[in-house]
Amino acid sequence: MGPATSDFLAALRTGCEACHVSRTRVLVAVSGGADSVSLLLGLWLLRDELQITLQAAHLNHQLRGADSAADAAWVEGFCRQKSIPCHIGSESMTASPQLAKLGLEGTARLVRRRFLQRVASEQACSGIAVAHTADDQAETILHHILRGTGLAGLRGMHADEVMATATTDTNTDTDTGSIPHEGFPAIPLIRPLLQEERQLLVRFLDEQGQSYRTDATNTDTTLTRNRIRHELLPLLAREFNPQIKQALLRLGQQAQEVYADEAALAEGLLRESLLEASPDHCRLKCGPLRGQPPQRIRECFVLLWRQLAWPRRQMGFADWQRLVDVVESNHPTITLPGKITAQRREDLLMLTRAE
Repeated sequence: MGPATSDFLAALRTGCEACHVSRTRVLVAVSGGADSVSLLLGLWLLRDELQITLQAAHLNHQLRGADSAADAAWVEGFCRQKSIPCHIGSESMTASPQLAKLGLEGTARLVRRRFLQRVASEQACSGIAVAHTADDQAETILHHILRGTGLAGLRGMHADEVMATATTDTNTDTDTGSIPHEGFPAIPLIRPLLQEERQLLVRFLDEQGQSYRTDATNTDTTLTRNRIRHELLPLLAREFNPQIKQALLRLGQQAQEVYADEAALAEGLLRESLLEASPDHCRLKCGPLRGQPPQRIRECFVLLWRQLAWPRRQMGFADWQRLVDVVESNHPTITLPGKITAQRREDLLMLTRAE
């Protein structure tokens, strides 16, 4: 075993331990690129040690014509060589009704998550493994900063989370919540390589003599994520801070530590305040909320929106703050995105969602 293979498998083993991947059935999302191929190959090499049963899934987004079909065929052939059951799906992103609302990147992410959730449920998998790396994490945190984010978005991605798949909520800043879709139970998304840099994965594949596919759209800088990866991060490293990636990763870790404490307090506050909740109506006591730090009240409402599966994508900081103002009696009635009305009646806050 060469040094790159040894280092990679040690890192993957540690990541699997952190995500509790052992003695279970795992679905691996495989695009055919270096990251996902290294994840599947590494798990295959560790399958006996971890006592895991592997399944693979690939979604053809139909964005690159013959190249997309070739990627699907390559993944299917690779899995056949390793005797790994492979599930191939195909769906046109440009024909999706979500395209106008979410854009191409958002639509692809939503459709892919639905596909993976469905396959994992059908195959009785307890987790869906994806090959996000530390490089992806730094890009995600920077992307959130550019869009405008709170503490939740600064955390970036999580090694183990439940993914939202409903059309009503695709806000990646806070998508650690669970929203089952089309009758399928929510199955955790696991990222055992989230602490590792992409270069380690490539060295491992090179040492193994393992080929992989290269998606030409990964260099298309009209897409936001690619522009961040190929233009903005190199510019920041060159002109401002050579260690920008490490700085972003530290920021994400610190945000996660602070947010965990704040979220726990907000969850307790919600339990104390909530009197009644249904998909279109809920009542809360304002007494426990008043006098709390504004960020805790805002997080309390974020948790409530998630619990009710109410749309959060259009809810910005100003909207969450308006709810704080209603609690403090500064505004008796407000209307929020998603046709939601908040009304203060003495010490009660009434939230109603119109059909």
